[in-house]
Amino acid sequence: MKHLPNLLIVDDSEENLLLLEKVIKKVNVNLIKALCGQEALEKTRGLDLLLAIIDVRMPGMNGYELALKMNEERSGAKMPIIFLTACHADQKQIGEGYAAGAVDYIFKPVDSQTLLSKIDVFLDLFHQKQRVIRDVVLLKKTGDNLARALIKADAATQKYKTLLSASPDGIFLIDLKGIITEVSEIGVELFGADSRADLVGKDVFRFVPSYEKNTIKEIIEKATNEGLVQNVEMKIRKKNQTVFAGETSTTLIQSPDGKPIAYMIILRDISHRKKMETKQIHADRMTNLGKMASGIAHEINQPLNIISMVLDKIIFESDKTGKIDIDFFKIKSDKIFENITRIRNLIDHIRDFSRSHDDYILTDFDINKSIENAASMIIEQFKHFGINLILQLEKQISPICGNIYKFEQVIINLLTNAKDAVMEKRNNQDEIFNMIVGIRSYQENQTLIVEVTDNGIGISNDDINNILLPFYTTKDEGKGTGLGLSICYQIIKEMDGTIGITSEKTNGTIVKLILNLKKKK
Repeated sequence: MKHLPNLLIVDDSEENLLLLEKVIKKVNVNLIKALCGQEALEKTRGLDLLLAIIDVRMPGMNGYELALKMNEERSGAKMPIIFLTACHADQKQIGEGYAAGAVDYIFKPVDSQTLLSKIDVFLDLFHQKQRVIRDVVLLKKTGDNLARALIKADAATQKYKTLLSASPDGIFLIDLKGIITEVSEIGVELFGADSRADLVGKDVFRFVPSYEKNTIKEIIEKATNEGLVQNVEMKIRKKNQTVFAGETSTTLIQSPDGKPIAYMIILRDISHRKKMETKQIHADRMTNLGKMASGIAHEINQPLNIISMVLDKIIFESDKTGKIDIDFFKIKSDKIFENITRIRNLIDHIRDFSRSHDDYILTDFDINKSIENAASMIIEQFKHFGINLILQLEKQISPICGNIYKFEQVIINLLTNAKDAVMEKRNNQDEIFNMIVGIRSYQENQTLIVEVTDNGIGISNDDINNILLPFYTTKDEGKGTGLGLSICYQIIKEMDGTIGITSEKTNGTIVKLILNLKKKK
């Protein structure tokens, strides 16, 4: 059975009660009538009230005294009250009424249309509560703390105010045309506005940079179709035109018959988090370079040895004949310059890779080239440990938009994890086995896929669901920070991609990077 909201009317005149009842019967509420304050207290004790309409002047207990007593009996939010009065109240009386819990005054004789309009406002809040409760159940499944706070709220009006004023994140209501209709105090602060008036009535697109307009259109479209869109990162513009990194979750608000009527947007400033992630990414990059130092040294020593041998050959020929053949010298010189170029290119790439790239402009790059660059910096380390690295890179693959150096960092992290997995398996068994790590790239329609595979120790079912979380590691203490895969996840997420991991304990792991070609920023 559908629960109707309770509406109380109190007037010492039975005739007035009948007139009020006749008007309010048009509204779908459970009407409670009382001729005096004591009767009203007895009939409403323990009940939640949508609204109380109370006559100010009554014998015995007047309207203000009744309102105070009713609110004293309720430990939660104050009950919304509309006072009825036959004469205009002075400022002192009005102040007394608002202190008792008044939200409005209506003067007698009562205009039925005015009364119904005011009741409709509170009915809208009641229905909004029912919709918010449904949304909260959905948000709770995803672990949203704000949703859990909502579900604890005990009254629609208090829940609405708590949502707006107590949340650590900014909360906005926008209508179907994208106009902001309500905003929390935190939301006002996030936008650097002076007051709600700076935001309410404005188009939400005014606070989004031009390059993010498609993003918010996609959010609204998805929220309309699916009801909820969570944790979308985007740039937000403040009132003073500065831009900050934000994360939004958007919920569709529907009428009782299921029609969309508005959107609730939860916004948090993640600027500090992004700075910390950038520092973590750079620190991780430096750690990887440290681990690859011996391999890089070998890569430099190899061409240096060739240069040394070529120079020895030139000196030997010069000492033997007292002169050098021009053609012979040119061939050997070309060989020297070829290896000098090889060293310079390696050093340039290491220098580029080690930079923070905070101001890097996203561009299209060849994903296979990025994979080859990453592999070149770690191949010597693999050879040293006897690990076979197999590259299967599909030719004629489409370019992807992003930061090539960050993507190389992802590949190096995945290759390092694969190396650790195969070596752990080798150390745990008596017989020697062929340690294999593979990288495969290919394209499926508008999606690029990169798979990094190994035949190592594998990941247990208990660990695989947590492996992308920060500071979660399956390695022995001191051998891993637990940040590598979470950093990979963040970088791939920035490229509009996802990471999928499948593994079988003792038989190996497949890490799949799935990158969407459609969205380019």
